[in-house]
Amino acid sequence: MVSHFGEVIFPSSRAFWDDEDEYESDENLEHYLKLNVCWLKKKPEHMQKFIIIEGEPLIPFVKQCLCHNAEEVCIIETEDHKKVSVIYHIDKQIYLCIVLPHFDTKNAGTLVNQISDLLSSTESTISIVCRHVSQFQSTNIPETPSFLRILATKNANVAKYKIEPLEQPNIVFGVGAGVLSYAEFKGISAKLYVLYIDNFVLDSKCAEPLLQILTNETDCKLQYPKFTENFFSKGNLYM
Repeated sequence: MVSHFGEVIFPSSRAFWDDEDEYESDENLEHYLKLNVCWLKKKPEHMQKFIIIEGEPLIPFVKQCLCHNAEEVCIIETEDHKKVSVIYHIDKQIYLCIVLPHFDTKNAGTLVNQISDLLSSTESTISIVCRHVSQFQSTNIPETPSFLRILATKNANVAKYKIEPLEQPNIVFGVGAGVLSYAEFKGISAKLYVLYIDNFVLDSKCAEPLLQILTNETDCKLQYPKFTENFFSKGNLYM
């Protein structure tokens, strides 16, 4: 793990980089979530960009922006056929992975393990998560409706976007954190954007930095939402 990370937290699992997992008892292994990856279309051998969206405030917004003409190509589900993630083909070699809100982040390592072959075949991985500004720990909090922070692997180009890195002691957890950790371990280019918002609704003002990311990272024609819909419906942020 590179030293400039603010702090990336992910739960203990049988994921790819932890040698200690080899010594776990069979009794403990029975409790791990088992996921099945079901491709509805041909699995891509190479991807230019793989975008991972995690957190309910982001999902309906990003789906409206990017998925208006997108094709659902893959479903990741539990053994009892409960869908936990969907992958869309956005354009050419750009794919979007939606992590559904009911997915338990304690199983993030298992999900990352299931998509590790995709991460290895991707030129660049971009993860986006959302947090309420009350979770941002700093002596200098921007007085704006929303703002971005970024974590990246050593070989990712982040200078041109001029987004401040996430400083310590802030914590990132979940699938996005696991993907970033895996990418750093494997030498893959990856970025993790954290969108901090000061409201419990992703309105037009809060969404401006998110639109900036999607425009810069995808080079796709976006379908801009009209914000007539409440993009956040549960009254508390994805934790």
